[in-house]
This record gives sequence, structure tokens and C-alpha cells, in this order.
Amino acid sequence: MVEIIILAAVAGFLFLRLRDVLGRRTGHENPSDYFGEAGSVPPAANGSRDTVVPFPGAESMDPAMLHADVAAVTDLESELGQTLISAKALEPDFNAQHFVEGSRAAYEMILMGFEAGDKTALRPLLGDDVYDSFVEVIDDRAANNLSVDARFVGLRSAVVEGARLHEETRMMHVDMRFDAEMIVAVRNAEGEVVDGDPAVVRRMNDLWTFERRLGDPNPGWLLVETGD
Repeated sequence: MVEIIILAAVAGFLFLRLRDVLGRRTGHENPSDYFGEAGSVPPAANGSRDTVVPFPGAESMDPAMLHADVAAVTDLESELGQTLISAKALEPDFNAQHFVEGSRAAYEMILMGFEAGDKTALRPLLGDDVYDSFVEVIDDRAANNLSVDARFVGLRSAVVEGARLHEETRMMHVDMRFDAEMIVAVRNAEGEVVDGDPAVVRRMNDLWTFERRLGDPNPGWLLVETGD
């Protein structure tokens, strides 16, 4: 009996930890809810979001400990590190490591949504310009009776390459470099492969820029620029 109680307690603890990392899924969630663990800045007693209550003793903490999430992705003294630290000053819940984890999931969702031609899945994850360019390709494929077989093999790495923060508007842009592998084959109406190869793994190397206004109640980041 004692062993059962102990196992139940351990299972309950693990469930709560997983829920903290992955978020709560209801079956009707927006895909963008999974990108960015940074939630909204809790409102102050007067309803303002501009008041930040410092953690007791935070001013005396070692920066490496206080900003361990930033130190995990870049040098604290670098320009990138200072920008990410500034983001935390504007939105205390911002966490650089959680952002990277979310961007990895968003990268796969966006790529697979694009290859599947799923406009509904893509819309909440993309800025207007990127969405329009993706839709143009999707519609062109449909007009030419082309279909895509795609499989996401894996993400080799995801690295923060840069970040820009406009403190007055709280608008944040983060550049992510993704190194991934996919299998993609485009087929015509007769099922013939006209592009790609269903037996060959394609190496992907993309530089994507995500955008979000810090302090916004919506935790989702938008993909606003793609490159290589």
C-alpha cells in the first residue's frame, strides 16, 4: 500500500512538471500557444502592466544565476545577451531557453503545415507577408495539380543568431538559425515525382525571424521573415 502511494505521488509530480513545460492542451488550442513560454506580464494592482515587482534579493544575485536562461544560449556580456536580458526587464516571464524550445516546435509545425498546404494551421504562426508568400506557393501547387509527400526527419540544431528590441514599443525580433533534415517529394496528378526524392534526406539550413510585442497577453510569436 505504501509503495502505491509513493508511486502515485511521483506520477503526480511528473505530470505537473510536464504540464509546466508543454502547457495545458484542451484539444481546441491555437498552435501559436505552444511557441513562447513567455506569458503576459501580470498586471499591477492599479491595472497597469508597466510596474515590475523585483524578486527579493535579485539585485544581489550573481548575473549568471539570475540570467541562467540567457547564459544557456549566448554570452551574457555579448550584444545578444544584453538584448535578451533587456527583454526580461520588460517582461519578467520571458525565458530565452523556453523561447528556443518553442521555436524548434514552431519550425517543424510551419514546415509541415506549408508542405501539407494547411493554411488554417499556418495562419496563427505567420506574419502577413510570410503568410501571403506561403499561400501563393500553396495555391500554385493546387492549380497545377501537384501534391507533396513530406516527412520531418529531425532538427540537428536551433541557435539564436541575433535579437533586436525596441524598448518604446516593446517589439522584439529574434533571429533563429535552424539546421534540419526533411524528406520531400512533389508529385504531379499522375503520381510521378517532379521535384525532390522520397528516398533522399534533404538538409535544411534556414534563418528565420520571429516577432512579438513583449507584455502582450498572447504568448505566440510570429514568423515574419525567412532566409538562408
